[in-house]
Amino acid sequence: MPKRIVAALLCAIPASLLAQSLEPGEWEFNSTTSSPSLSKPHSLTIKQCVKKEDADNPERWMGRQAEKRDCKFTQKKSGADTISWQVSCPKSNMRGSGTARIDGRSLESDMQMSGNVQGRSFEMRTRMTGRRLGPCKS
Repeated sequence: MPKRIVAALLCAIPASLLAQSLEPGEWEFNSTTSSPSLSKPHSLTIKQCVKKEDADNPERWMGRQAEKRDCKFTQKKSGADTISWQVSCPKSNMRGSGTARIDGRSLESDMQMSGNVQGRSFEMRTRMTGRRLGPCKS
């Protein structure tokens, strides 16, 4: 389950930026999600091997999660190592925006989402960092 959460968060970063910048190897991803609806922030850390073929084609490893979601991403602005986007998920009644910076060996992203589920409004913010640790161990 934790890998699915990180994969879902990575799906929020448009694949075009990851393809330009992500270096293959063992990565550690840390995410923290906070919301007024949560009693405390939820943090998660995982390590994942990103193989060369996955770094060259991020949709290969991100696509499985993206297919399960109804979200559509619209790129707002991009630079050499940064990107911002808006996201709309009509089936799950969620919308939001995010930014990311990737320089090959590190990643930082910040995404805010809001929506209405079963008549209740909610907001959440997820911050994620990632860093390349070295070659894959497996």
